[in-house]
Order: sequence, then C-alpha cells, then structure tokens
Amino acid sequence: MAGANARLGSEKLLEIGEKLTAVRKAKGLTQVQAAEKVGCTQSYLSAVENGKKAFSISFVLALIRLYGVSYETVFGENQSQTWVFETPEIESSVTGALSLLEQLVENTGSPVLEKGVEQYLKLCIYSVFKLLYESNPHNTGKMFASDGRSTADHVSRLSADMPQLIQSLVRSCRISTDRFELPVERGHELRLFIKECEQLLGTQ
Repeated sequence: MAGANARLGSEKLLEIGEKLTAVRKAKGLTQVQAAEKVGCTQSYLSAVENGKKAFSISFVLALIRLYGVSYETVFGENQSQTWVFETPEIESSVTGALSLLEQLVENTGSPVLEKGVEQYLKLCIYSVFKLLYESNPHNTGKMFASDGRSTADHVSRLSADMPQLIQSLVRSCRISTDRFELPVERGHELRLFIKECEQLLGTQ
C-alpha cells in the first residue's frame, strides 16, 4: 500500500488523515484509545492522521470498523464533515458469541484459561455434531469412538463443574478479574446475546 499512498499524493493523504481524525473525534475516542484498539502506537496514528505516514489497507479498514463508518466516508468526496455512523451488523448469535468469548478470554492473558475454555467448547460441539451426524442412517458410526450417552454425560458433568473450574483457574493463574471486560463497542453484541439466552432459559 506504500506505493498506492505515493500515488494518492500528499494532499489526498492529508485529506484522508483529516477525515480519520474527524470521525475519531466524533466517535469520542482519543488517539491513544484508538491506537490501542487497532494495535498501533499513538505516534503512528498521529502521523497517519496528519498525512505524514504511509498506511496499509488493513490498517485503515481496522480504523473504519472501529469508528463504524463506511469506506466511502473516508475515501470518498464527503466534504460536509457530517458523519453517518452505521449500526454494525450483528453476527449470527453463535458465531458472534464465540467471537465475544474468545476476545474476553484472550484479554485475561492466560493460556491455561484459553485452552480450558477451548476444550470445553470443542466437546460441546462434538457432542451435538455426533448426535446430528449419526441421525443419518447412511453415515457410519465408526467415525466416533465415544458413544452418545457417555459423551452427553461427560459434557453435562463439565457444565455442572464449570463455575468451580473457572474460579479455580482464576485463582491458580492469578488472573486479574478486571481483565474480564470487553471493549465498549461490542457491548451491544453482548447485551443481545445475553437477552437471547435468557429468553431461552425462561428468565425473561
């Protein structure tokens, strides 16, 4: 993208940088906050916003996703300085929930917790996959060594023990509980998922 930056010219780079600055401020984020969320330094973001630094497509797309605006808003001819923030599309509840959980666990910085959660989720998926796959009489049951009942029982026991297991891991790995937090921009996804699950549980 450095070559593409050069073809854009210094004036266009400055114009894009000014738009990125404007939408960031309209979104209520500081340079430090935005840089932290997209994984760059504040000085690099500052240089891009001031049209002084080459940028990659992936970097600008990360900013666009963070700010919730369209590609055309930043690279188009919008001179009005009026920014229309898009409502981010919500992924399917399962895919979105897995993404939320993955980010939450990663935030703890504990490989042990990551591995434990991953293994638990794999077993849950394995259990459902086995039941569905073997419902088809044309599929061979030889693919799975475990029988359905023992698999379901094992997953059920893990589910029952999960609160104690999580607490034990948090204590033994000395994970700071304030790390169990998601970025503000993903709050809507989390609330939607919680609402859906609580409706399934009959608590709403």
